[in-house]
Amino acid sequence: MEIVIEKEKLLDELEKISKIIPSKPLIGATGGIMIEGRKDGVTLTSTDLQLTLRTFVECDIKDKSTVLIPGKNFISLIKKIPEQQIRITTKENSAVINNKSFQYKFLLMNAEEYPKLPAERDGATESESFMVSSAILLDMIKKTVYCINPDEPRMYFRGVLIEKKNNTLNMVATDTRRLSLVKKDVQGESKVKIILPLRLIEVFPLIFKETDVSLSFSKNQITIKTERTTLISQLLEGEFPDYEKVIPASNKQGTAIIKTEEFLQSLERLSLMSSEKFGSVRMNFRKNLLVMNIESPDSGSGEEKISIEYAGPENTLVFNPDYIIQFLKTVSQEHIEFSFQDPVKPAKLCGKEDREYLYVAMPMKT
Repeated sequence: MEIVIEKEKLLDELEKISKIIPSKPLIGATGGIMIEGRKDGVTLTSTDLQLTLRTFVECDIKDKSTVLIPGKNFISLIKKIPEQQIRITTKENSAVINNKSFQYKFLLMNAEEYPKLPAERDGATESESFMVSSAILLDMIKKTVYCINPDEPRMYFRGVLIEKKNNTLNMVATDTRRLSLVKKDVQGESKVKIILPLRLIEVFPLIFKETDVSLSFSKNQITIKTERTTLISQLLEGEFPDYEKVIPASNKQGTAIIKTEEFLQSLERLSLMSSEKFGSVRMNFRKNLLVMNIESPDSGSGEEKISIEYAGPENTLVFNPDYIIQFLKTVSQEHIEFSFQDPVKPAKLCGKEDREYLYVAMPMKT
């Protein structure tokens, strides 16, 4: 095989490929990049056994074939090549990368040792697939990923639930102490209820930018496709808990309206006084006033007072400040609604008049 390819085009796709190649592959062959000659270019493939990525690059090509080239070193070399056009020629067990001023030879890996790759869901029916903007998915991921606990022994808590009902797409994550739910309107008649692994959630923003993607799914895998790129992932097993039962009913809650940025900055300052053993913030809600304080024998104490809209009875709740800070950092509204019933029941937070993004947090025991 002989190809002549634009460096920038190749690098754009290798950047995606690099997110999948394992740094310490369990199977040596997965440390390589599969390069397959096509009619108008080449397909690059990488896998870590959980995720598989295929992406297409246009180039001039002769004598199409399939080779497995060492991944990390190949990517590193391409980044450092100064020329804008690169020639790659494969012969027998080597690949030569050269131009007028340089020549490098890679010993090829054994392509027959490459693991069998999952099939793409090309023939998925309407009930098994739908289209969605990657911008929507990126926003949903941002608002749920911080609730995932990768060390949770129950596998279904180590990812996010995607559930589609009619034209509503829900994404949910929980670590049992808090829960985040994001709802978006999407088109399509498909019904979906699957659990995406954390690894996929982390990689998705690095591969898909502003574009529409097609999602198709089966019992144990999901396929995400654009015109040139396909990402296939295994799904997590298990039955995700009924998250709707966890969300407190609004009519049973007292609600405070708080300025998002002022609340965030106050909590960030207070959290500076926390320690590993003493990391809780007491929140005392009074008429139109929130008084927050933290005490740590290891580092000191702090108190903040901010004006709020609140007309309910005085109440004190204790929270891990990081739980509230992480939510506030993902809210776009100027004000949030902080709803609660008593010091031992979960509180509900959301942007003012925004029901697309709900957050539930359990107070700490005092």
